[in-house]
Amino acid sequence: MSGKSLITVVGAGLVGSLYAIYMAKRGYKVEVFERRSDMRNISMIAGRSINLALSDRGFKGLKGVGIDDEIRKIGIPMHGRIMHDVTGKLTFQQYGKEGQSITQFREEI
Repeated sequence: MSGKSLITVVGAGLVGSLYAIYMAKRGYKVEVFERRSDMRNISMIAGRSINLALSDRGFKGLKGVGIDDEIRKIGIPMHGRIMHDVTGKLTFQQYGKEGQSITQFREEI
């Protein structure tokens, strides 16, 4: 790590975590700080869930650090959504062009 500085990342959300991976792969020593406790290790009265959807742009960021294929394996492609109007009529709204989708992830915590 000759001459590489220490990088401090404040916030371990999606962007902070991905940035930390990019910098570590470039040879920097990285410290990540997060204000909140690790939700996997604390007791909560109510359950929480994290809903996340990635588009093509999000997968490009993951591809840059070589983890896009592994992440795709645990997602569910969504090609569109159903819209409910005030009368109860359902309408399908496609995401992007034919065959395109966003990928949904859900984790219970």
